[in-house]
Amino acid sequence: MSLHRIGSLLCAALLLIASASAHAQGDPGRAFLLVANPSLPDPNFAGSVVLVVRVDEGGPLGVILNRPTTISLDAVYPDRADAANRKDVVYFGGPVHQDALLFAFRSATKPAQGMLVVDDIYISGYSQVLDELLRHPENSAEQRFFVGYSGWADGQLEAEIEAGGWYVLPLDIDALFRMNPQGMYEELLRRALVPRIEARESGAPLAAPVHAN
Repeated sequence: MSLHRIGSLLCAALLLIASASAHAQGDPGRAFLLVANPSLPDPNFAGSVVLVVRVDEGGPLGVILNRPTTISLDAVYPDRADAANRKDVVYFGGPVHQDALLFAFRSATKPAQGMLVVDDIYISGYSQVLDELLRHPENSAEQRFFVGYSGWADGQLEAEIEAGGWYVLPLDIDALFRMNPQGMYEELLRRALVPRIEARESGAPLAAPVHAN
């Protein structure tokens, strides 16, 4: 993996995800979590938890939340003084355009270039937004950095969910900023399975899941 390519922020995928507009903020199903079924055959997503956002045009986009790499942010930008001592772990966000660096973050004001996730949380990939994030290392606990992203064509994710490849959970902000990635998959898989086990044992119908469309 080339640190120079990651740090360049010049690939077309970055422009796609950073400029994509999300649905209206009142839409509760816009952002959600995917938890891979243990039988999911795709090695790119085996054992993964994915934050997914539906956008106005094209299929949903997202980032894998529990795949930390061995790269830290200061290693991506060794010549930047504002990145010195930033030991933030860079995560593997997905198999699409792994030369793109993306960042999820909280912001009290809407960034000039970014995709709304929910409330005050955004995903971007623009260097100007990164500059602003690096000016505030005190906020590093609410900033996450990813190489690559996850994406699906129109209808593809819905078909995968229907086939049983994914469990769908409501968005939990702790999974993005606070939950330990090492135990995240097991915790959220348990969270996804418990209602199904209880419903099966009681004979009660399972509550309708959060849909991806």
